[in-house]
Amino acid sequence: MTVSEEDWETAVVPKTQVGLVLGIWLSGVFAASLGGRFESGKDGITSMVLLGAAVVWPILYFALSRCRFVPRSLPFGATIAVALFALVSTLSSFLSPVTFLSTGYVVLTLAGIWLALQFNSNLDADQYERGLKVFAVIMTGLVLGFTCYDYVPGKRLGMGKELLNPNTIALVACSALLATMAIRTVLVRLLFMVPLTAVIFLTSSRTSACAAAIGLVIILLFRFRTAKAGIAMVAVLCLVVAVGATAIYGDVLYGFLDRFFALSAADRGFGSGATGRITAWKTTWDLFLRHPVLGVGFRAHEHILKVDTSAHNGYLATLAEVGIIGFLAVMYLVLRGLRLLWASIKNPSHVFTYSILFGLCVGYLLLAVFERYLINVGNPTSLLFLLSVIRPGIMEHRAPQEDDLLLGSLEESAVG
Repeated sequence: MTVSEEDWETAVVPKTQVGLVLGIWLSGVFAASLGGRFESGKDGITSMVLLGAAVVWPILYFALSRCRFVPRSLPFGATIAVALFALVSTLSSFLSPVTFLSTGYVVLTLAGIWLALQFNSNLDADQYERGLKVFAVIMTGLVLGFTCYDYVPGKRLGMGKELLNPNTIALVACSALLATMAIRTVLVRLLFMVPLTAVIFLTSSRTSACAAAIGLVIILLFRFRTAKAGIAMVAVLCLVVAVGATAIYGDVLYGFLDRFFALSAADRGFGSGATGRITAWKTTWDLFLRHPVLGVGFRAHEHILKVDTSAHNGYLATLAEVGIIGFLAVMYLVLRGLRLLWASIKNPSHVFTYSILFGLCVGYLLLAVFERYLINVGNPTSLLFLLSVIRPGIMEHRAPQEDDLLLGSLEESAVG
């Protein structure tokens, strides 16, 4: 007997508060990171302890709730990829100039992978939607609160008190902005989208702005395919108006984009070598060539680079930190996760929720070209990306007793 994933979720997944927990978990990681900065700055032990507690506490929830604690297993290829990443990143930590720090981040990252599997083994599309709504609402409050505390007119948001990097603020605001697409009432959605967009604007973070725009376009394109005729006509009309306005006010629009993206600025414009990142990219690549197998240690490359604070490229950073084996394992998991999300979106009932995750993943992969991490658990955007790509296979590796429960539930429904 063939059973759809939707029937499986309805019959087997118990009604729990896992969606609410998801939203609180993602928001709590940012709150803990921010609290650690207030308490002890960037590198204090308090910051590390708070972040660790914020990342791992849902394990206790899964142990005590009605949710499934042992997650559905990964298929063979993905299991090997996770094992290779765990092995290489652990071995690389012994070579790291900051062994304790590298080891701590390896443990937290592996815990993040376990939690991603736990959440994905207990979340259905409705619970995902609820979790994204909770995350969007809480994060809007947190981000706006930080903006009121930090913003100084004439400076990029984040440079007022110099507590968080402007790009970090924009990174977390980007995922919250995309998560607002889980709110079904358009006017309510706009109440959260507008301030989050303003926050990204105040940071002047070009990459996050582009990632958010691309993510939103992808979400809308997927939803457009299943939209009713009336909604589709309104969308087409809005597009025509936007194109017309761009053609008429092109000079004004270019002036705005020039100011926001600093296209003509000496330090951030076209002639700045990607704001100096090209030199950092070359140095990081050379670092990888000197340590191609195990790398220099997980989350350790920035302690070795002499030309900048980090690689400013998550792909090169991963290569330098865990070598070619660890990098290929990570990319296999990412591409597999995107394929599974694409398959989920083919189900019309899942388009609304999983289009958000797919749009976020594409935007995040763009962000990783200019930001320092690809796999990370230190912020909610990276965690949500990890959650999106580390997924058990659809209807793969179910336990026999679960099949019996599902079949029995469906048979009872049919009899009734």
